[in-house]
Amino acid sequence: MRKDDILEMLDEARFLKNEIGDSKGAIKECNKILKIEPENRDAMLIKAGALSELGRVEEFVELVNKIIKKWPEHWEAYYLLSMFCFMMKEDDKALELMHHSIKLDENFNNVMSYAHILYLTGNQDYMKYVDNAKKMDKERAENFLKNIWIWDSENLKPALSGTLKAFKAAEEWKRIKKKEKFDLEFK
Repeated sequence: MRKDDILEMLDEARFLKNEIGDSKGAIKECNKILKIEPENRDAMLIKAGALSELGRVEEFVELVNKIIKKWPEHWEAYYLLSMFCFMMKEDDKALELMHHSIKLDENFNNVMSYAHILYLTGNQDYMKYVDNAKKMDKERAENFLKNIWIWDSENLKPALSGTLKAFKAAEEWKRIKKKEKFDLEFK
């Protein structure tokens, strides 16, 4: 298979996950890539994000740990794990992981997400990171603030299916932590 074919498959997986929200389809596409190139980091990262979105916690944690062990200096696995920890109400761990992601590669995604987590946890330093994200990409930052930013988490009412998925993920997360499967160490 040609390198261009793999790149097209990665684009398809990203499109499925990020544009139309088809996490299952993205995982299928990533699995095809990983059959051909078992160490394809992009396919692993896309798959990890999709697994998290589907609440497949144990698979997500195992894959993220594998990515971090293989590429400890790459930012994105820490970013994904941070977002997951925040969803599981592990705010301190989420902030620690996102800060580490930023140290490895400061980019719009991790800076704006760090700002958002700071805001939602009541930390007034969030504006410093919003301003930094605006310096990186003003239009994208303004769109994020307008369309994605959750201004008042007390009034956030997720759809029933999202609530059930989050509840299942939280229960699985508790089970995994009890088994001590979550032993992530990083510099």
